[in-house]
Amino acid sequence: MTDALKPKDPARSAGDPRYLVVAAGILLIVAALVLAFGIVRAPALDGLTDAQRADLPGGIAWTQFNEREGCTDLMVARPDGEARSIACSTTLDEVVGWTDEGLMIVTGWGSGLEIRDPVTGEVTSTPFVDSMFWEPEEERSDGVTIERTDGTLVATLPSGSPIWEVEADARYEVGIVSISPDGEWAAMTDSAERLLVVRADGSEPPAVWATGLQNWSRAYLAWEGAEPPPELPFWSPSV
Repeated sequence: MTDALKPKDPARSAGDPRYLVVAAGILLIVAALVLAFGIVRAPALDGLTDAQRADLPGGIAWTQFNEREGCTDLMVARPDGEARSIACSTTLDEVVGWTDEGLMIVTGWGSGLEIRDPVTGEVTSTPFVDSMFWEPEEERSDGVTIERTDGTLVATLPSGSPIWEVEADARYEVGIVSISPDGEWAAMTDSAERLLVVRADGSEPPAVWATGLQNWSRAYLAWEGAEPPPELPFWSPSV
């Protein structure tokens, strides 16, 4: 008997009550989850404009865990808007600087240091580190404060000048903040897994530089031209 002549299974009918009950149950579960945890609405922001791309002083780098590959991605975002992984390794911790030597990366759970090429991601040197053990602070902010007043989120520079004011969901968060070496820009992560960048004079809203960040797992964003932070036990600007 051909498929066309086989009798239809009544249980597979779209109007079968059993299927309707299952569908209704799924909808109820989804509704309960939404009520329990809610949906956090992130502020709507545009991508980089041509003027912003032209004015950005350089790229920015960070690391994030790659669940599919089981390793840590070394991510680089360029002023042209491209953001991609240039390496994936199980030893990478934090990108703590981007000097003329390359990307400076703490490795091995804070016990070592690598210099990697910012284009190819290849290791170019492994400076000797004497008795180092370092654990980064959580979500480095470069002194930028994030406060809320009557439903408005305000990001403020250490000088007291606001760089961003926006009405935002109470559960929306800004994580890591990093000031560019020239002091003209601030890059930040948010709870919508975006990398944002904003002019430090606050003259325009932030732009979305990259998406898909896992900001919960990292503490640093390293601008191109940025020296490692002074709290690193093995580093001083005079070295």
